[in-house]
Amino acid sequence: MQYLEEFLSTPDGHDIPIRLWRPRSTRHILIIAHGMAEYCERYAPLAEWLTESDIAVIALNHRGHGMDCDDAKLGYFADHRGWTRVVDDLHQAVCFAKAQIPDCPITLLGHSMGSFIGQSYLQAYGDSVSQVIFSASNRVDRPKLLISQALIAVIAALKGRRATSGLVDFLSFGQFNRPFRPNRTASDWLSRDAEQVDAYIDDPYCGFSCSLGLWQDFIGGMLTLQPAGWPSTVPIHLLSGGADPVGEFGRGIERFAGQLRRAERRLVSYKLYPEARHEIINETNADEVWEDIRALVLHGRLSDAPEHSN
Repeated sequence: MQYLEEFLSTPDGHDIPIRLWRPRSTRHILIIAHGMAEYCERYAPLAEWLTESDIAVIALNHRGHGMDCDDAKLGYFADHRGWTRVVDDLHQAVCFAKAQIPDCPITLLGHSMGSFIGQSYLQAYGDSVSQVIFSASNRVDRPKLLISQALIAVIAALKGRRATSGLVDFLSFGQFNRPFRPNRTASDWLSRDAEQVDAYIDDPYCGFSCSLGLWQDFIGGMLTLQPAGWPSTVPIHLLSGGADPVGEFGRGIERFAGQLRRAERRLVSYKLYPEARHEIINETNADEVWEDIRALVLHGRLSDAPEHSN
């Protein structure tokens, strides 16, 4: 296996950190878009394992994330058009993949915030990937998002876009943890695996407070999502924990699947892992999840015959 670290220059002067895990013989490519307040190197164990099946893995760190980000910019996208720039960065990563390893099918895996970036990517760049996997995603709850947008706008007007807000943190991640009381940590909602939770807490590049500007960009980007505007030919797969508060404990995923069907998008499969929480690739049933991801990349189907499969 070859491991490569690269930086891609963007039109606005940003350098996108790219990580490539490449097997000696490549049949497929998986591109990973990570979640909020984490970074792409956390996916290295999965990437290295996938290379054993001739799958090359490319991951990028979103703006405001990762070890290459200046501390002053951690948790901040950009002064202008932050969401669009993050989506465009992902497109540069896709173009990089095609240039490095031509003529291989590309699967896009977006986790949590990365799943919404992936949805925007489908809207902006159509069928430039072969299929998508949305991990730990959810439906777009417009009334709730509009209320959050208004609240954050007021706080940002007072504190500035680069500032953080304890109230916003409490109303997001703090609320995610409440269903798991009594809590051992503030991040119990991530996984049932205590070692994984502790590693996340001990990592300075995980769990940081994101800026009000990032929240504004994120919510604004989510409000633009319209599945009817996605290509109808690209296969979509949904994977989520049945106890993931981001996915409303499965209810949001069920509704999201219904939205995709009504929009006549190509929802091929979705799977809820019972009792699993938010970070399904770091859960106590990670072996099952990894096998499913590998099967989806290689064959476009899950590794078993799940109840929720089309």
